[in-house]
Amino acid sequence: MKIDKFFALASEAGIAQSQIQVIKSSSTKIRLFRGDVDEFKIKESQTVIACGVYDGKFGSAISEKLDEEALKTLVESIKRNASISEKPDEVGLFAGSPKYKKKNIYSSELRNTPITEKIALLKRLEAAIKGYDPRITDADQVTYAESESEVFFYNSLGLKLKQKGNYFYFVAGAVAAENDEVKTYYDEFFGTDIKAFNPEELAKKICDKALAKFHWFTCESGQYPTVLDRTVFAALLDYFLDSTIADNVQRHTSFLEGKLNAQVGSSKLTIEEKPLERTPFYSYFDDEGVATSNKTIVKNGKLLTYLYNRETAKKDGVETTGNAAWHGGKIGTGYSSVYVKKGKQTFEKLIAPIKEGVYITEIAGLGTGMNARSGNFSCQAEGYWIKDGKINRPLNLITLSGNLLQLMKDIKGFDDRAQLDSSSFCNADCLIKKLSIGGN
Repeated sequence: MKIDKFFALASEAGIAQSQIQVIKSSSTKIRLFRGDVDEFKIKESQTVIACGVYDGKFGSAISEKLDEEALKTLVESIKRNASISEKPDEVGLFAGSPKYKKKNIYSSELRNTPITEKIALLKRLEAAIKGYDPRITDADQVTYAESESEVFFYNSLGLKLKQKGNYFYFVAGAVAAENDEVKTYYDEFFGTDIKAFNPEELAKKICDKALAKFHWFTCESGQYPTVLDRTVFAALLDYFLDSTIADNVQRHTSFLEGKLNAQVGSSKLTIEEKPLERTPFYSYFDDEGVATSNKTIVKNGKLLTYLYNRETAKKDGVETTGNAAWHGGKIGTGYSSVYVKKGKQTFEKLIAPIKEGVYITEIAGLGTGMNARSGNFSCQAEGYWIKDGKINRPLNLITLSGNLLQLMKDIKGFDDRAQLDSSSFCNADCLIKKLSIGGN
């Protein structure tokens, strides 16, 4: 067996502990252009991540192959990278958790659905967009994508783990024109149950949003009650959660440093990570082989935990949270399957008390407009003006700015429209007491 050969080569090279992960993946992408298949790609790949402890230091290496020559190169690279490291290994490799919560989340039905049926659904989606309204001039980027992966994890301490999963998504955009205005809107359907996909429903959602952008205006600059669309809130939440990573806290680059068990958000805010949910993001072990667990990160606004791998947990004298993740050639920390507790009210009731405010549906430039250390942010935005508790007119050419920590503290509530999407976040639309809107 090739894995046994790797361990034998590592042992001969003086590597005290060794580990290897093999990730096999395949993907399918189909894109239409005006009724015809414009792109059809099937790709298979393999990533091999090996690491070990040599001369008291940690080294790692990556390959795409698993033949004997590749295994020799991996072993040599582990030794070389460990030799040049100035940092001693403090935790070693992991022998295994007492219990793992294994589930089968792989969809054989998705895999076995004929490609002709998937293309037929894609064509229905394109046709539904084009035929929705005379102002819809075209459908754009009408795409089906499917991904499948299988992970094998072995180490010289006897740990053997594996898991397999798959998912799909349909994505498309509508191009709408009226007078001199041209507007576009894109959306997706994501999941594992292809029978749950209704092309006409997604087309209606996309077209309605594109058509609603006509006759926009720019509001006066000021601070307004602000409703953040669930996708916008998820994008901001991603940066907030990055500050819960223990490595950032320990390096003094997190605005949540020193705030463990403190109030970092409104009492309306509860954030959980649920890697054991039966979704495409299910994972019962992390990249160190530690059993994962569902956990509450923030409860009613109080920060309950930072996110740890084994090394950062040792520094703080706590147990790892099972969030180890490879970042290049280094074990870091990550998160997925993030759930924010939704509200019980409808979107209409959420905005009903707002006399004048904004509903932000899209943002751009957050990556360059975010100061991860302070939490201050500024980005371009568009959405809708809210007047007397109702959606009034579309907004464009505005900016959204604020501070992440203050934003979380100013949450007044969520509606009930939570949905898990391909970002691995499941959350609803969020009402913020006030945010700075730059306009006229």
